[in-house]
This record gives sequence, C-alpha cells and structure tokens, in this order.
Amino acid sequence: MRWRWLVLVEALALAGCTEVVSGTAAPEPAAPVTFAARPALQSDVLADECLLTTAELTRLVGTPVEPPAQGAVARGDGSTGSSCVAAAGAEPVAMINVYRVRSGVPADVVRAGAGRHDLGGVGDAAAVLDTVAGPTLQVASPRFLVTILVAGRTPDEEAWRAAATAALDRLPA
Repeated sequence: MRWRWLVLVEALALAGCTEVVSGTAAPEPAAPVTFAARPALQSDVLADECLLTTAELTRLVGTPVEPPAQGAVARGDGSTGSSCVAAAGAEPVAMINVYRVRSGVPADVVRAGAGRHDLGGVGDAAAVLDTVAGPTLQVASPRFLVTILVAGRTPDEEAWRAAATAALDRLPA
C-alpha cells in the first residue's frame, strides 16, 4: 500500500503515508495525468489540511471512515511534509492537501489538467482528474488549491461537489 501513496507523491508532488498498511492496488487510469507543465506548487501551507469532517469524508468515499488526521509524511525525495489522511480501518481511502501556486493563480492549475472532468460552479475552478492513485478533486479558491484524493472508489459528481464546497468554506480568508 505504501507504494500507492509514493506513486502519488511523485505524480502529484503530494505527500504520501509513512505507515505501511495492507490493501490492493488501485487500477491504472485510462489516461494518465501529466503534471509537468503545471506551475510549481508550494505544499504545507496550512498547519491542518483536514478541511472535511468525518461525516463529509464518509459521504465522499461511500464507506465509514475514521476521523481524518493531519500527519507528517516522508516524501520519495527524502524531504518531509504533511497531509490529511482518512482511513477506513487500516486502509487509507482519502487524502487532502492544500497548496499555494508559485506563479499564476490556483484556477490555472485546475484548468491545465489533462483528462479532467470539470465541475462548473464550484470555487474559482474545480475538476476531477483520473490519477494512478485514484480520482483526485482539484478545487481552486483565489489563494489556495485543494486536492482531495479518493483511493479505490469513484465518488459521484454530487459527492465531489459537496466535498469541494465544504473544503472551500473552511479555507482561511
């Protein structure tokens, strides 16, 4: 399972779990997402990235989850960072990260995603991308880019919209 999160770290420049847990591999996406052309992201911009409640995450992933927890993580390059992770038992099922964009605006990052499914009317821009680790919501506010990864499940559009709206409502002004 650790490898799934490490793939995510490399693919999205996100942090992965430091805890090794059992589980099955996520299926490969039909069209892998390329992030090379994206503006550089500044991670770990909030001390607590747990922008969704246990109930909201349960609704998003479609199964009861433990309360989400912010934790330190080791990245593939040896650096450390943080991420909010929600688990169903011992299986991590969702991860939330918040970024600032070093150039441009957060909405530019969302709009640049290849193979994205746009969610109109949410934030400055919102889309769901198929990634190796699972479908990932990207939602932009004027100052932040929020990503919410769901592993091994595919939420419906209504669940993504609810999660995006709740996360945006909890971002600092």
